Amino acid sequence: MSHSFKATCGLLLTIFLLACTRSAPVAETTQDVDTGTPVVAEVPVNAGPAVVAKPVESRNTYRLRARDFIRVGVINENDTQIERRINPDGTVDIPFVKQLIPVAGLTLTQAQDEIAVRFRKYFKEPQVVISIVSYSERRVYVSGYVGKPGPVPVPPEETLTLGRALSMAGGILPRGRRSDVAIKRMRDGVMQVISKDMRRIDSGDEPDFVLEDEDQIYVDDSRI
Repeated sequence: MSHSFKATCGLLLTIFLLACTRSAPVAETTQDVDTGTPVVAEVPVNAGPAVVAKPVESRNTYRLRARDFIRVGVINENDTQIERRINPDGTVDIPFVKQLIPVAGLTLTQAQDEIAVRFRKYFKEPQVVISIVSYSERRVYVSGYVGKPGPVPVPPEETLTLGRALSMAGGILPRGRRSDVAIKRMRDGVMQVISKDMRRIDSGDEPDFVLEDEDQIYVDDSRI
């Protein structure tokens, strides 16, 4: 057997042993708590970091509103399929069950469960499905010293902040008072007036203010 052949075999054996050593578990010796007997535990050297399960994203959190136009029905029951606009009082008319069912303020999943309860009188396990045909129109109103006074639409399934609404209204004019922007809001039949300093919001010292449907924003004259 030639010297070069032996050297090649030796090299291959060395590579093989190194590979086995890297992939083989490392023995770790501990003691049994009760008996004191040595216990050998194998710990894989190349064990990666523990895999953390990612939380499942929550389902659509949009809450139904008065004037939303929706489609409702029980799966495989064509007679139950209807399209209705949610009434101003937050109810929807379901002719099949001969009831007005309150749904405004509920998520789609909650509304489906609520309506399914009524259908159980007619079906064993009704699977109610609700889809939104069109959203109700939501808006706030901006007036005073801004570039484009008037209504500003609130995007469907989104919130609208004061800073964004003012931007959509053309921004505050140089003469407008940034330190005291007034938001008028009806709450339980009572008019509330909320004052916000846009300078603090712009600088990041204060979070932007989230508006509600029908809020009225007014930018006063800084010279007064």
